Amino acid sequence: MQTKLQTAIVSGIGGRFFYGWIIVAAASLGIFTSGPGQSHTFSVFVGPIGADLGISKTSMATAYGLATLAAAALLPQAGRLVDRYGPRRMLIVVTASLGVACLLFGAAANFLWLAVGFGALRFLGQGSLMLGCANLVSHWFSRNRGLAMSLMAFGFGVSMAVHPPLSQYLVATIGWRQAWVVLGALTWLLMLPAVLLFVQDKPENLGLYADGQRQDLPQDPPSGRDDGADPGAGRIDGLSLAEAFRTSGFYILSAGWFAIAMLVTTLHFYQV
Repeated sequence: MQTKLQTAIVSGIGGRFFYGWIIVAAASLGIFTSGPGQSHTFSVFVGPIGADLGISKTSMATAYGLATLAAAALLPQAGRLVDRYGPRRMLIVVTASLGVACLLFGAAANFLWLAVGFGALRFLGQGSLMLGCANLVSHWFSRNRGLAMSLMAFGFGVSMAVHPPLSQYLVATIGWRQAWVVLGALTWLLMLPAVLLFVQDKPENLGLYADGQRQDLPQDPPSGRDDGADPGAGRIDGLSLAEAFRTSGFYILSAGWFAIAMLVTTLHFYQV
């Protein structure tokens, strides 16, 4: 259900350009906001946390690796929840929870607490928040999905440029524990207003199709006339989950994603 403010925002933007680009901007902000759960942010804290809690880098990396695998194992359930409740609701819950996880991580007092904190931040930030953003953009774009996804991914590059030096500055000025309080507060301040005010689950909610087609426009040309219209424009097609599982391409793509994710995680964790 839209509030009056949401309706005014949509009405003001809808007549100027396709609202899906606002969704891309919000999703890109979400990818940026996932920074506290990303390895390039954790790398700054490895030294200070190890010195404070008396934990070796090897033990910390082991905890981080196991926590990341556990978080990854839970992501299919997060995907089911996104399918059931929609990306907007899930993004609200995940963003709020990520902020709380940052606050609790800053209070870590022992190895077990640290490992659980790793798992929560990885599941909520690197996992669920990015998953929800990608799912959201996929609803809004079909033919232009590649362009939309690439623009959304820009948020990750900005996070890599901003979060490490920001974290380093916070650690140097207020300490690593208070730094996580600031990161949690920034998560709420940046992402929650964007989701609450601008995000809509699907273009159909605004009388649109994917890529900007209006639902009230005829999708098929009158009989006997070819006006060049694409009867499938604005419709999202694809395989069902069961069909995807039966294709070799699904497993080839999955293997590629697994490999690059493990490589990047390892490099970022040890490289400040």
